[in-house]
Formats: sequence, C-alpha cells, structure tokens
Amino acid sequence: MHVSTALPQITVRDRYEREDLPGLAPGRKAAKGARLGILGASSITDAPVHVNAYTRELAEGWSALSLQDVLENDAAVVFTTNKGHLLQNFNLRGLDVTAMDIATNGLYGIAPANSVPIEMFERVEVMRGPNVLLSGMPPLASVAGSVNMVTKRALAQPIAELTTTYVSDSYLQLHADMGKRFGVEQRLGLRFNGVYGSGDMGAKGESQKRRVGALGLDYLGDKTRFSLDLYNSITKIDGGSPGMFSFLGNAAIPGVGQLLPSPSGDVNMFRGTHGQYDNSGLLARAEVDFSQSWQGYFAVGASEAQGKGLLFGTRAIVTGLDGSTRGAIYNVHTESERRTAEAGVIGKFATAGVQHRLQLSFNILKHKEGTYNTACNYCYTTNMYEPSTPVFPGAPQWKGYTTENEFRSLALADVMSFAGDKVLLTLGARHQTVKTPLVNGLPSSYSKSRVSPMAGLVVRPWGDNVSLYANYTEGLEPGRTVGAGFANTGETLAPMQTRQGEIGMKLQAGQMTHTLSTFRIEKPSIITDGRNQQVVDGEQRLKGLEWSAFGKLTQTLSLLGGIEYIKSRQINTGRENYGVPKLRARIGLDWETSVPGLTIGGRVLHTGSQWIDSGNRLRAPSWNRLDLMAKYETKFGVMPVRFNASMENVTDKSYWIGMFTDGFVMPGAPRTLRLSATVSF
Repeated sequence: MHVSTALPQITVRDRYEREDLPGLAPGRKAAKGARLGILGASSITDAPVHVNAYTRELAEGWSALSLQDVLENDAAVVFTTNKGHLLQNFNLRGLDVTAMDIATNGLYGIAPANSVPIEMFERVEVMRGPNVLLSGMPPLASVAGSVNMVTKRALAQPIAELTTTYVSDSYLQLHADMGKRFGVEQRLGLRFNGVYGSGDMGAKGESQKRRVGALGLDYLGDKTRFSLDLYNSITKIDGGSPGMFSFLGNAAIPGVGQLLPSPSGDVNMFRGTHGQYDNSGLLARAEVDFSQSWQGYFAVGASEAQGKGLLFGTRAIVTGLDGSTRGAIYNVHTESERRTAEAGVIGKFATAGVQHRLQLSFNILKHKEGTYNTACNYCYTTNMYEPSTPVFPGAPQWKGYTTENEFRSLALADVMSFAGDKVLLTLGARHQTVKTPLVNGLPSSYSKSRVSPMAGLVVRPWGDNVSLYANYTEGLEPGRTVGAGFANTGETLAPMQTRQGEIGMKLQAGQMTHTLSTFRIEKPSIITDGRNQQVVDGEQRLKGLEWSAFGKLTQTLSLLGGIEYIKSRQINTGRENYGVPKLRARIGLDWETSVPGLTIGGRVLHTGSQWIDSGNRLRAPSWNRLDLMAKYETKFGVMPVRFNASMENVTDKSYWIGMFTDGFVMPGAPRTLRLSATVSF
C-alpha cells in the first residue's frame, strides 16, 4: 500500500532577506506579506485589508532618495507637495497624510517630520483606508491609512556596500550600507547606513544637501529579543524652490478659474532663499517569550525635529495672461518633539477547535509643536514663467511650543482561524483618549475618549489561491479648536470618527498576486451653520474601486502596479472633494533580457483631472508620464557590482501634477536622470 507523506513547507531565502519579515515575492519589488500593527505579520492573502509591502530592491531600482520615490509606484497615492520639497505630504485613498504621520516599526512619532530618507529602511508597508486599531493615532491624526517603515537589520551574511548616485543637474551622493552579526551563534547584529549628498537638484539654480546616519542594533536570544534604532537626518536647500499657484478670483484670466499652461517643472520661484530640516530619533524594543504560546513586549521611542527658513508658504497668485504673479514668501522656524511607548502581550491558543492570535496593547504618544514665521504675503510682483528674485524676510523669533497633544489607548484584537484556516475572523477595538493640554499657545483642559472597533473576515471557498475578504474599520481625529471670527470662537469640537466598509478579493495566479477591492469611506467635516458657528455637521464621502498586483507574468517579465477609481463628494454641498482625481494608474514592467545581468523596464503614470478648489471652480487636466529604468549586475573579478539608471518624465513635459491646498496647483518635476553604481565588498 502506498502511503503519501505531507512534507513540511520549506522557505528558501537568499543572503539579502530577513528571517523575521515575510519573504520577497517573485520580481522582488514587493513582499509576500506585511506587518499590520496589533494584528501582527500577515501574508497579503490572509490580510483582511488592502495592503502592499514595497522592498529595498524597488527603491534601489529607481535610485530612490526618499519615501516619495517609492510611493510613486502606488496607485492609491497622489503627492500634494512638489517633488524635492522639504516637506513631503500626500493623499492616500482620497484622504490627506502629512509627512509627520509615518510609522516606524509599527510606532508613530519616530519618523522624520518632513521627508523620510529611504536609505535606512528595508520595507515600506502601505495599508489603505482608515484603521486606528492597528497602531493608534498618529501625531497629526491622519486617517487615510497606515504607511509603516521597517528599518534595516544585520542579515545572516555580512553586507558591505558603497553606492554612488548622480541626479541631474549635478547632485552627487555617497551611501555606505554595512551590516554584520557577531558571536558564535550570531546573536548580536549591527547595521549602519550613512549618506552624504550635495549638488544642484530640484528647481533651476537650487542646490540641496543630505546627511543621514542610521544605526540598527539587535540581539536574538533563546527567549528574548532586543533592538535599538538611532538616526539623524539633515536636509538643506539653498538658492530657491518650486512654487504653487492659484488662478482663482481673477478677472484677467479667461473663463472661471481657467488654468494657464504649466511653467517648466524646474521653474525657480524663490531664488536667494534657503531652508533646513534637522531630525533625530530613537526606538528601542524588547520581547520576552513567557512560553511557546505567550509573549510580552515593550517599546519606547522619541524624536525631535527643527526646521528653519523656506519650508512652506511657496505660494503665488497668477494675475495675468502673461503669467504675471503676486508672490508670497515665508521665513519659518518650527520645532516638534514626540515621545511614544507601547507595551502588550501576544498569545496563541485554541478553544473548541478555533485557533486564536490574541494581542492586548497599551499605547501612549505625546506630541509638542510650535511654528512661527515672518511673511511677505503676496507683496511683490513676479512672473511664473520668468520669476524675479524676492527679498527673503528675516528669521522669526522662537517663542516655544504652541500645540500639545497626548494620545493614550488600550487595544485588544483577536485573529481567529476556523476550518483549517479556510475562514479567518478578526475582531478588535481600541479605546482612545485624546488630551490637548496646549492649544494655540493657551492652556486647555480638553479630554475626550472614543472606542474605535474593527471587524475583518477572510474566506477561502475555492482553495488557497483565492481569498474573499471584508472589513469595517474606523479612523479618529481629535476635535479642532474654532478660530477667530465665529460665534463659538475658542470652542474645541468633539473627536471625529471616519468610517470605512470594504470588500475585496485576493488572487494568486501563477507567480502573480492580485488584490481587487471596493470601499466606501465617510469622513465628518466641519462647516459653518446659519448662526455663524463652526460645527461637525458635514461629511466627505468616498466610494472607490481598486486593483493592485505584483509578481512575475513570465519567467522574464515582472509587473508592479495598480489602478484606482474614486468618486468623492461633499454631502452637505453636493460638490466633489478637491484634490481627489477619479482615476489614477501606476503600471510598471521589468524585463530580464537575454544578456546576463541586464534588466530594463519602465512605468506609466496616469492621474485623471481633479478639482483644485472646494467650490469646484478650478479643474486641473489629467496627465500622463513615462519613466524608464535599467539595471546591470556583473562582477569585477570577485567583486559584485550593480549599475542602475533611471529617467523620470522622459518626454520632459510641463504639466500640473496636482494640488497642495484649496485653490493651489503644483507643476510636475522636469525630466530627471539618476545614475548609481553599487560595489559590494
């Protein structure tokens, strides 16, 4: 009699993969899974949400310098600040995310406050849609989703790489990446990343400098694990910046808020200015196994940021058909301080044939911030096609923090597995307390609490290759203090809960992984009522369809991309939400040629037309962009060498890429060449 024996699954990893992270998917641009905060690590097909994890290899392929260079591959993301701006804010699934609201290893309050340097990270995990359960509230309370950065760790094999990168016009950068494990059992690991870059990049005549130092330490014991991450990041601009333009309320422009053709993507609206952002942070984590089924953990982190000079306020109002413009310019001093901690327990057990993964978590985040500026508000005349040089205002005086928030929460989540993992049910809730001891520089006793639940379901009715999923999630924002000019000036409104319902399907076909989803988001908004009071009585409603995919179409052709369609509306006015294009597509293909070591590829980006203002008077046209890349891997003797080349905006088209805030549009970046060479020692 023949007896079949089920062999255990073997996961094969190469020398550049981490044992504690989901493995790389075919094509190496994305990972097979992601870490979902309190829900733990999950494969893409097991996750009850739409999530993708982008890899270090993707960043290297495009010679990426910042998080923006990676997120441009995601169809759910549209940036709301110029390429190369000191601040990097974006829109995810139709809702805004500030640069400060990026998570690091599952905790908010650690990442840089302005622009995230990509060289110190292994993965970028993007979870779409509001979900405060996963990691609590971020410092500035974005509810669009979760972008989590995973820091680099020392690998099983030592790594020592030196990368030289050139970016047009004349920016040159060196990046050292070194890691090694120590001891007979290699329990202690050390990973260091250092970056120094300087040269002309961004607007015409603008120069930039970048300095990054990041150290990652970890220890792997039999029942304990420790890690420590430290970083310092300094970004500096001199000689100018691109601008943002408004066409509203001007009779000289034909039509109602009609756009003139975009200036060149490297137009320099602010010659003679300068700006600098300094960030530093640390994050420590300890894990202890009480038994094979129960684990406890504790994490603590902190970060500080200081920005000076031209950081924001790069706005101008177009006044004539020839591009005549009234300019505004700000000299800013901003500082922020964040402290965070989390503690919890994780248990895995079975009850009545149901497998459980239970996690209890306590989280606290304290955030202080103060911003001062000296401004020249539309006080000088310039031209958006041929800008003049403004007079940069003097530096403002720093007077201390003006805003302080404290977020405390207790969360419980249980991932239950039924019928041999064919059904996964996730139930959880987070009790969040919001305190604001300081508002607009004045003491406040504001303290409110809310419970935010989550429910998720994954079902595999036809085997392991198809997963159907559904979820209900919520996001939470603190109440805002009403400003001057209203009948209820000084009143702090109640916290606002954003709700989402989503259904979808995960499909594994050959070496490809697809996610198809449809969602509905209801986000409360503040309006002014008939008594001239600001109240939470409006609503933004977003309905969308999404497809994302990664993997290999054939043995030599890889795909990474997606398409998103969103209908977005302000329920109280009937108008569409500004800054939410209905259609976005990001499709990238890589071809491993017959020449050993040579890969060529590219991506097509499409963003549909979008309203630029809340009154739906100004609409930016749709745009398309073509980017190309190539990679060649070889050896000089026994030394591995990798060459990367990429070109963004190949046709060098001038176009309006999108909006910054109500009524302002931004020109897209010009054709940009990036070349890098990596030597492995």
